[in-house]
Amino acid sequence: MIINIPTILIIFISLVPAYDNANLGSTEFLIDRNQHEIPTEKDSCCAKEFTKITKISELDDKDKPKENCTPHSLEEFPEDLFTAEQRRQGAVALHTFFGLYCFLMTALVCNDYLLPSLDCICTRMKISSDVAGATFLAAASSFPELFVNIIGTFLTESDLGVGTVMGSAVFDTFATPACGALSAFHVIQLEWRILTRDCIFNVISVGTLVVIMWDGVIELYEAAILIALLIAYLIILFCGKYFIRWYKKLARLFTSKTGSTAFSGDESPENKEEPMTDGLYRPYFHGELVAEYRKKSLTSNAVHKTSTDCAVEAQNHVKMTEEYIEPNTPFIWPSGDRLAKIWFWFIWPLRLILFVTVPDSRYKRWKNWYPVTFVMCVTWIAITSYLVSWMMTVLGDTMGISDSIMGLTFLAAGGNMPELISIVILARQGNGNMGMSNTLGANTLDILMCLGLPWLIKTSMTGKSVHIVSGALSYSVLSIIVCVIIFYTVVAMCRYQLNKTVGVICLILYAIFLVFAILVELNVFFHANLPMC
Repeated sequence: MIINIPTILIIFISLVPAYDNANLGSTEFLIDRNQHEIPTEKDSCCAKEFTKITKISELDDKDKPKENCTPHSLEEFPEDLFTAEQRRQGAVALHTFFGLYCFLMTALVCNDYLLPSLDCICTRMKISSDVAGATFLAAASSFPELFVNIIGTFLTESDLGVGTVMGSAVFDTFATPACGALSAFHVIQLEWRILTRDCIFNVISVGTLVVIMWDGVIELYEAAILIALLIAYLIILFCGKYFIRWYKKLARLFTSKTGSTAFSGDESPENKEEPMTDGLYRPYFHGELVAEYRKKSLTSNAVHKTSTDCAVEAQNHVKMTEEYIEPNTPFIWPSGDRLAKIWFWFIWPLRLILFVTVPDSRYKRWKNWYPVTFVMCVTWIAITSYLVSWMMTVLGDTMGISDSIMGLTFLAAGGNMPELISIVILARQGNGNMGMSNTLGANTLDILMCLGLPWLIKTSMTGKSVHIVSGALSYSVLSIIVCVIIFYTVVAMCRYQLNKTVGVICLILYAIFLVFAILVELNVFFHANLPMC
């Protein structure tokens, strides 16, 4: 047989690379198998060190996204029962329904329990309705923000509370008064002194917060300043009539020396004390309350009226209120059409829960339980507002909407449901001063109490300062001052009347603010936010 040597050489050369790769692969396999089967002491030390380095690198990889992106607000709430995929396939509809159901419960609490208890508080404590709106009603509305800021300060150590307060402030400034103005049955005349007082306090509190937050660090003395302003705010509200009397004495002393007659004591707001209104939330014993209230008012103002006149006036008012029927219990079947019966079954669980847990101050037998009613209303408002915010956060996360935009829209509306419902009810009753004092007073208490109190407790207990993570919050707070000034200017131009024109203008201004705020949050004008993780 003749051997072709060149052909053999060509075949051999072509097989060498494959052979070498095969040997290298088998060699690596043998080495790897030997290392796993018979590890030496040196190999074990190297393996441990390699594992340690791997874990550190994994931790670094986990931390890197947090430094370059914004975590989801959904992480601040408890874990959901459904996964993200299940929510996208339709489970989010349950969250939406539950959020609307909680909103309905907030409306029932405000209309049937909270406002009647405030009616009793105004009568028994002899305070005007605007002061009650700026203090008790505002405190009840601000309790959800206080609860959220406590979580953000002590548990998550995030800007959750500050962002919630800032997001709801603009909504309360424009959207809430707009809803009250558009839902009122007639034009509501506002007292310019009361509106000016509330706006000035609001601007002072917001301006103080801007100065405190500018460096991104909250110290102990800065939190104490907010609490000091809160105390001063409450003193001025409750003791305002005494300051007015002191001012009247000085003015009369001055006019008596100069001989001027420009000052008139009848123009004082003290003589324009707002009477109790006969609204939808009036108690069953409202006639007795009004008689008691008017008797105290007449005595304090030294109006010369006989007891017979007072008795006749009270009796006439009682006759007017005798037509009012006691509110039905959840166990009485409605006598309306099919739609009324369906609505009865729909809200029956909510009415039953409230009937069992909250004393109804609309009944005469519960009239002395109004402090308990107020506390329970605050508790239920806090619970329902938190649940509404939670459900809206789940909805935004499922739909892919960023947390910043959700905070400006749905979360702001969900957190301000108590103020919104209260001003609609009060506006329909014609009590605009109480509704506006509640709205602006809630913003003031959100800053001074809901932010100042948790910050003061944490800085005093731990001795450490509270850090504000987001650098854009100071500018957001600063924009609130501009919104309050614009709102006051609009109302002043309309002669301090809450009418349809004011409502439409406020809605337009709120829409303009939302457009620009969303564009800023989307980094259209400048880089303001990191992308979502």
